[in-house]
Amino acid sequence: MVPLNYNQLYYFYKIAELGSIALASKNVLISSPALSMQLKELEESLGTPLFARVGKRLVLTEAGTIVYEYARDIFKLGFELKDTLADRSHGKERTRIEIGCQDSISKNVADQLLTFLIEKKACKVILREGNREELLRMQNEFKLDLILTNSVPQVKDSSIFETKLLCREELIIVGHPKFKGLKKLREAPFILPTYDSSSRQKLDLYFKENNIMIDVIAEVEDKATEIDLALNGNGLIAVMKSNVIKFLKDKTLIEVATLNQLQEEVWMIVGKRKLLNPLALFAMKNFTLSHK
Repeated sequence: MVPLNYNQLYYFYKIAELGSIALASKNVLISSPALSMQLKELEESLGTPLFARVGKRLVLTEAGTIVYEYARDIFKLGFELKDTLADRSHGKERTRIEIGCQDSISKNVADQLLTFLIEKKACKVILREGNREELLRMQNEFKLDLILTNSVPQVKDSSIFETKLLCREELIIVGHPKFKGLKKLREAPFILPTYDSSSRQKLDLYFKENNIMIDVIAEVEDKATEIDLALNGNGLIAVMKSNVIKFLKDKTLIEVATLNQLQEEVWMIVGKRKLLNPLALFAMKNFTLSHK
């Protein structure tokens, strides 16, 4: 039996993950023709095609789907092995934690968590930002120990070890003091999260159900950018009160309206792995969010 070529298996894995030979070529730094040849040799060694071409797209065959599932597990374990050995090289106990923060979450949340860990534990904290899909992918590749997200975790998600709800608040509409006395929301410009975020989907549904037509002048992924635009008087934003409490206190922002029964949540998630980061477990057990 010919031994499996794991380099070729990895190339196949990246093609399947990224959806095209061209994108995988840029990722693994090999020319597209060379990558195609490696894929062909893997298919020949396995005795079955792994992709079918549908138009301009590559689609996994039934055999390809099976191989991809095995490859995903193989390389996830490889990522975990490398990460675990790197951590142990720093000493007997892990002193580093990598945290992913969804870009739609207020930086106040991440700041509080980092301050908590730095003050309570002698550790090095690495913070990364991205959208939910990016963070979950990094967690599955063992590049993140803990995630902060405002998306409710799936109960049956086998990749999740533990979750914790940090807060649940009603959303409020805030804006520059020039909007004081505003009678109707449709009379003011709005700055909203991008359409693919859970926050935006909740807002769109709320406005539709309440027959409120609003003027959206900007869509941004980053919560800090939303707040900056509101502070500059560019438009109204929908946020949790705790995200802007200091601006409400110094009256650089004012509360314009409350979105009754429309809530936002912040969750901590720790993904499954053979050796869990003790700092992530410590944060999961002991960290609470302050609304001051």
